[in-house]
Amino acid sequence: MEEYGMNNNNYSDGHEMKQHFQRFAKQLSDWYCDGKTPGLASQDTRFTLELQKQKLQSLGLDMQIQFRKPDADNGSTGVLTYGDSVFENFIIGASKHITTKISNSQKEIFSSDAEGGLTIIMQNPKQGGVPSPETAMCCPNCGAPSTLGKLESGCEFCNTKFLMDELYPKVMHFFINEDIKDIFDTKQLKKYIVGFTIFFMAIGIVSMLSHSLTGERDSFESMINDAAAILGSIIPGAMFGAGAWFVVNSIRSLMLMGKNARGGSKMMRSLIFCNKMHTLDPTFSIEYFRDKSMSLLKLMLYSQDPQELTICQCNKRIPEKLREIVDITYFNSGVDKYSIRNGICDVSLTFYTDSLHYRGGKILRESDRIHISLRKIIKKPTDLGFSVMAVTCPSCSASFDAAKVKVCPFCGSTYPLEENEWVVTDICI
Repeated sequence: MEEYGMNNNNYSDGHEMKQHFQRFAKQLSDWYCDGKTPGLASQDTRFTLELQKQKLQSLGLDMQIQFRKPDADNGSTGVLTYGDSVFENFIIGASKHITTKISNSQKEIFSSDAEGGLTIIMQNPKQGGVPSPETAMCCPNCGAPSTLGKLESGCEFCNTKFLMDELYPKVMHFFINEDIKDIFDTKQLKKYIVGFTIFFMAIGIVSMLSHSLTGERDSFESMINDAAAILGSIIPGAMFGAGAWFVVNSIRSLMLMGKNARGGSKMMRSLIFCNKMHTLDPTFSIEYFRDKSMSLLKLMLYSQDPQELTICQCNKRIPEKLREIVDITYFNSGVDKYSIRNGICDVSLTFYTDSLHYRGGKILRESDRIHISLRKIIKKPTDLGFSVMAVTCPSCSASFDAAKVKVCPFCGSTYPLEENEWVVTDICI
């Protein structure tokens, strides 16, 4: 049974998770700027980052993202926890100042410097729920088949040493969101007031010059009145400027609310689907499914050739517009339709994102609706275990990472991934 609530009972765990959050923010900056693998990232997260970097390099692009303390830092980091049968999961978020730069052949083609937020989802074994040392697990460094106990003393294939805190906790997913700039910004208010004041003063000056040239007003008193009218334009300039600033920013605020609310109409259908799945599979987790579907989406978007991935069982060619995407910001997602027949679940979802498209040598930011269809055989319970999936070959019983390897490296048999994991059957935009 899942448990949701604020982490108020265990301050030490919450404090420790906040420290992990700051560490991961630093590791993520190091990855994007120096290529240093983030140690706290799960295998799925690392694989996604690697695919994204490979795709960028194939396009001749270099993307750097840096996180630092926000300009108005209140030092607050929110921690929300929920649990499943094996793990305790932490959703941790805080404000960050985010700088993004994308270069093409040493020329900067995109830059963003804004306040925003970083949110991560971390996973940690519950006390007393740590898996047995005999648990089958692939080496997080080289992918070689092994066990958790063997990895504690080092991988026998690549000689990489591991400690338990390098295996746990893990960042299963992360979200980067930039705040919309200049909404109700007082600096913009000053610009509006100055602009309208200059406009009214210009009208006054033009009127005074016109009267002078026609001789309508040539007395000193008339000139004084005209000058006073020009100076008096400051008041209507301030009034009209402030009014225009408020109206424009109110409209932009409503547009932002609409963007954040995308997909809200799908909430009921999504809840019905999750309730149905939980009835058929008591270990089904809403959060796990959301994170898994997001990971599958990113794997499809960031791969140079998505149809070579083991998770891809699409019959259609991937649309070119999807292949343009080099980075996404997640806003919301929801279930469009689903069917469960003969133990096979097919579900179609829509993801609402702001995406960076590389098109015509330029980086373009667009709001997208990406449709993705998933399939899974649900005859056995969902595996809520490690991010590096421990699997057993149906032919020779060997364990290997079926998320990356299409066939068993020991006997060459094709692994039926959809019996243990979700696979992608269609994706479009």
